[in-house]
Amino acid sequence: MAVIYKATWEDQQIVLGTLKDISQKVKEKGIKRTSMILVGDFLKDVEAYSRLYDKEFSHGFRERKDL
Repeated sequence: MAVIYKATWEDQQIVLGTLKDISQKVKEKGIKRTSMILVGDFLKDVEAYSRLYDKEFSHGFRERKDL
């Protein structure tokens, strides 16, 4: 699982762990405010990141913008 504090901010923190140890890891980092908590196998072995907001990517609701 992952706990993401201040997602997309310059001082973003990402803590990775298991259900067994995540609480202690978050405490050690001093995170006490609202954070995103992500749980699942999708966190393993990321081979490619989303291109949803990539200017060169198009989908049913947005055409590609040539650079």
